[in-house]
Amino acid sequence: MMNLEAVLKVVGPHFLGLSERIFTYGPQGKLLMKNLEGHWFTHCVTMSRHNVFPCDTIAETLQLLQSSSMDDPLPFALATLATSKTVWNESLLPAGGKISSHKTARVNVFVDALDSKNLLHKKQRERKVWWRKLAQCPSRFVLAESKKARSLDVTEIEARFPFGSIIVETITHYPSVRKLYPQTENNKDNAADVHMVEHVASLDWGCLALLCDSHMSDKSTRAYIHPKLSPYKTTFHIARQENETDSDIEDLNRFVLYLSNALRTRGISTILTNTEQIIEMCLIPYVVSVDKTSLKNGIVHVKNRSTTLAEAVHITDLVKYIHSRTS
Repeated sequence: MMNLEAVLKVVGPHFLGLSERIFTYGPQGKLLMKNLEGHWFTHCVTMSRHNVFPCDTIAETLQLLQSSSMDDPLPFALATLATSKTVWNESLLPAGGKISSHKTARVNVFVDALDSKNLLHKKQRERKVWWRKLAQCPSRFVLAESKKARSLDVTEIEARFPFGSIIVETITHYPSVRKLYPQTENNKDNAADVHMVEHVASLDWGCLALLCDSHMSDKSTRAYIHPKLSPYKTTFHIARQENETDSDIEDLNRFVLYLSNALRTRGISTILTNTEQIIEMCLIPYVVSVDKTSLKNGIVHVKNRSTTLAEAVHITDLVKYIHSRTS
């Protein structure tokens, strides 16, 4: 069974490493981080059931929202992407080791006091399920027992591995938000009836946990990552047939370029490569196979590397097919 050091050795330097007290990313790792951040933003901001406002400073944003009456109705939320210097997962690192900073994605939900407990429990379930849906082994992402931190109840979501647990998110209930609101006579009483539920995901530690999960799956010796997060969604394979001429090969190469550009135009990342090693290294989920027959009837075969199953898809449906499975 692989440990943390072994996983880092396998995935780095193309994906992720820990050096000089910081997270370091290779080219594939940067794309993974971007995809994780984008997926978080879509789920927690764009698709939220209540109003969510991106912000840099909570107090200033609250004042702005209150002045324009946009803080009503409750609940509403503020979302912040920032770099945190709070120590996480210190026990995983060698003695004396510490990561000095990590990127966080935080949502602060302001809710009526009477509804705060229900919202807290709902957020705990939602956030655990969110991580599980991205994992190859969903059951390793669990809610740890609540603990006290600064007199507040804090629940952590952690990914459990044989070498230890990686905390990926914290969920905290704040029974008072009076200090956050501008102190005027008109809002003191109102603020007393408002609670806050905060969930903070570490994008850096989350990337590490998902990479460990992808390389430590019991079902296969191969590594897989969720298609929503994979750096590249698709690559291509030219299936060679007998009696191919140089002209046939040139036509197939142009055909692959056409398909690749069609996918890229729709925001679906592809990579052109001839080696299985790069496909494995980049954790590419789908391989599109083309041959001479594809030029005549427009049918290509899309292989899912995780299931090893291949489906026949017409090129007019290829963008829709890949998009529906990777976004």
